[in-house]
Amino acid sequence: MSRSVETLYRQWMMLSKIPRFPRKISAPELNLILAGEGYEVTIRTIQRDLEKLSTHFPLNFDTEGRTNFWFWIENATAFDLPGMEPVTALAFQMAESYLIPLLPKSTLDLLIPYFSRAKEVLEVTTRQSHLSTWPNKVAVLGRGPVLKSPNILPQVQQNIYQAILEAKQLSASYRSRGADKPTEYTLHPFGIVSRQASIYLVCTLWHYPNIKQLALHRFESALKVDNPCNIPDGFDLSVYTREQQHFAYPLSDEKISIKVYFEARVAEHLYETPLSEEQQLTIQPDDRILLEATVKDTWELRWWLQGFGCNVEVLEPTALRRYFVDLAQKLGNLYLTTQRVKKHP
Repeated sequence: MSRSVETLYRQWMMLSKIPRFPRKISAPELNLILAGEGYEVTIRTIQRDLEKLSTHFPLNFDTEGRTNFWFWIENATAFDLPGMEPVTALAFQMAESYLIPLLPKSTLDLLIPYFSRAKEVLEVTTRQSHLSTWPNKVAVLGRGPVLKSPNILPQVQQNIYQAILEAKQLSASYRSRGADKPTEYTLHPFGIVSRQASIYLVCTLWHYPNIKQLALHRFESALKVDNPCNIPDGFDLSVYTREQQHFAYPLSDEKISIKVYFEARVAEHLYETPLSEEQQLTIQPDDRILLEATVKDTWELRWWLQGFGCNVEVLEPTALRRYFVDLAQKLGNLYLTTQRVKKHP
């Protein structure tokens, strides 16, 4: 290997080992790392390399005593080999808006240089292809009206995320909905869930085993405590949210078998997006569609069926049918009463 190529490899290795601010590294520390990689050079050579590289790369140093500690500038654009491809840059740009509310600040700080680099790549790509316009041609929609996200105190969010990251307890002040004043809690946090416009902390309180869901926007303060978090044995956030459907507000732990008549025009989507794997759809003599499926018994199931209004009729189970009969009677009474009030003020 020629001397110039070996120097290039060594300098690139040095650049890859220099941390981003606020972390730092000295020339003697770099010398030990390079020696472990097979590069035997003097500390003075490393110091000269660092001074030369800092004229071309966003490097800086702090002096402590007689030692310089080097670092990448905090917001420096990320450098990588091979260079970031436009498709990768597009993925970073589209992920950025979704990741910002979900990741702890310490993690986001590590990703910001890659987000910045992605923007630079796409700005260049704009002149070469139509790829950079892709984010303007994609939209992700949820069910129902788009709700505005509530305000979360940034420091509270950062402390909660850091506690989850380090598996530490939290000392928090939390105001429940409708409460006149907040309550002080010791929390064991072990997960966050983004649902519609809100973010929730999944946790336990003090020494109790019951799992709670607390909205981040209702926290007035949260401080990480240097005590380990007690995570329930066998707890799995994915199982808790997807299989057990706790954020669908379950009414029981058992599944129920439902039979529901759908008007044909509103049942079309069920052929393409089934309610469950074993779902059955049967055309009836009156052209309605009979849906048969086994699902979790949740409030979300009821809200979903209510959304179809008079285009659905629940047959089974009996308790679910009775719920909709009662609901229909209450709605009828409400609107009939309202109509009478309007006629006779």
